[in-house]
Amino acid sequence: MSYPSGGPADAPQPAANGSAGAPYPQPNTLGPHPVPGQRRNRGLLIGIVIAVVFAIAGLLIFGIVAKSVGASGFLWGIGLAFVPIVIIIPLYLWLDRYEPEPVRFLVFALCWGAFIATLAALLINTQAASLLHETTGGGNRAAVFVAPPVEEFAKGSVILLLALVRRKEFDGIIDSLVYAGMVGIGFAFTENILYLGRVFNQLSEEGGSAAGVQGVIGLFILRCVVSPFAHPLFTSCTAIGIGIAVRHRSTAVRFLAPVVGYLTAVLLHGLWNGGASWAGGSGFLTVYLFLMAPLFIAMVVFALVMRSREGQMIASRLYDYVRFGWMNGQDVPLIATLRGRKALRQNAKRYGPQAEAAAKAFQHTATELAYLRDKIVRQVIGADALDTEKKLLDELRARRPSVPFPPMPAFATATPAIAPAGPGAPPYGGPPVPQQGYPGGPGYGGGPQQGGPAYQGGAQQPVYPGGPQQQAAYPGGPQQQGGAQQQGAAQPPYQQPQEAPRGPEQGGGPGVPGGQQPGGYPDGRTGYPSGQPGYPAGRPGYPPGPTGTPGPPGGYGPYPPSQ
Repeated sequence: MSYPSGGPADAPQPAANGSAGAPYPQPNTLGPHPVPGQRRNRGLLIGIVIAVVFAIAGLLIFGIVAKSVGASGFLWGIGLAFVPIVIIIPLYLWLDRYEPEPVRFLVFALCWGAFIATLAALLINTQAASLLHETTGGGNRAAVFVAPPVEEFAKGSVILLLALVRRKEFDGIIDSLVYAGMVGIGFAFTENILYLGRVFNQLSEEGGSAAGVQGVIGLFILRCVVSPFAHPLFTSCTAIGIGIAVRHRSTAVRFLAPVVGYLTAVLLHGLWNGGASWAGGSGFLTVYLFLMAPLFIAMVVFALVMRSREGQMIASRLYDYVRFGWMNGQDVPLIATLRGRKALRQNAKRYGPQAEAAAKAFQHTATELAYLRDKIVRQVIGADALDTEKKLLDELRARRPSVPFPPMPAFATATPAIAPAGPGAPPYGGPPVPQQGYPGGPGYGGGPQQGGPAYQGGAQQPVYPGGPQQQAAYPGGPQQQGGAQQQGAAQPPYQQPQEAPRGPEQGGGPGVPGGQQPGGYPDGRTGYPSGQPGYPAGRPGYPPGPTGTPGPPGGYGPYPPSQ
């Protein structure tokens, strides 16, 4: 059976009126109608392709190394090369505790360094050594002038790739450092197999197996114990440049920062190889003690400072939502401090695995919201961020009732005084925010004409991110809960009358009336599980918890809390 042609794309089609002989209606154009599961199948296909490419590259590089060092040398090398991996990887995972990167991307970076980067570097370095009439295993000139730019480009390219692919989730320097650590560890793993196996093979041929074992243990101490951080340290310079670029609006900075980081990595790598190749034992020791070891210590301090600032940024951006009535102030220390995050999860664990999973999901959603808010303030993200912000706010509010929080008095003093912000005032120590671009968002100051808070008679009206045009889409907006107070209109549901402030022992915080939370949360005490004294009954499905009075998590002072 055939149907009449639809004709040209712009030609009008006769409507079907049910009369005999009427032509069958045909659509002029076919819109995008994805098949259910198409996106999931495409992701699975991409994962399979990546796994096949890594497998082929791994077989090639391991085959080349095994042929070069022999079977015994390869076994010694691969066995000893695993030791620094199991020590260094947990350190990077410990660094990335606020918003851990997905495991699949960490494995991708690790495999890229172990297979792709090493295969490319081995082929190029060997060819360069041949052109320079040096040995097939590489020479001094190739090691100093060819290997550093080639290897750092091969390692740094995957960080740039991940920053582009995950541009909405790639948050800055900490993410860059974690990926740099993974790719550097993977590269060092394969390189250690080659060097350890080669030493064992050569010394075994000259002086027997005992000499080979003695030599491979000495090189293991030098490469895997004394300096296992070398490749991650070099690549971290490139990573810092990429991390600066993703958080900056300037086109010049976004281009120059990765380039400067890459050149710094090449310089340090060249100095390291030069000390090992040309300076001899004493020269290498001098380079290690007076250059590489201080740089490593400085990088560790820098990473810890960046993580501390990460927590302060999360707190500052979440307090923007507290000020505009979209978050409970007592929740912020449980998200923005490592001790608070641990306290919330430990308390939730007492109520079962579902409660613990709910607490982790709540922290993850709030952290993502803080990072998104920071990108909006910096204006380094597109306008679709407002839709993502709304989804995260709705998700956060939906998750909160299922989270068993610790006793509130231990955290009440961590909430800062919520005071009105004047036009252009920086929110909680953040940079001055512009009055254009994202009008009406939380923290963008101003009066009611910009969607800002109206403080009349001491009562705070809830404000909705995105300005007046976005209010209807948010819970509590004008079309759902009455929105902002109007002439003759009913008071919004969560507007409670002012009362005398109460101290932490009555459930109040500094600057926050006792028991009252602005706008988005009617009462900070609601939703706490049963079994904790002084709080109403919890949600159904959660056990009352262990017997006895839980001890206070404790230790939280005024913002910013200690890390």
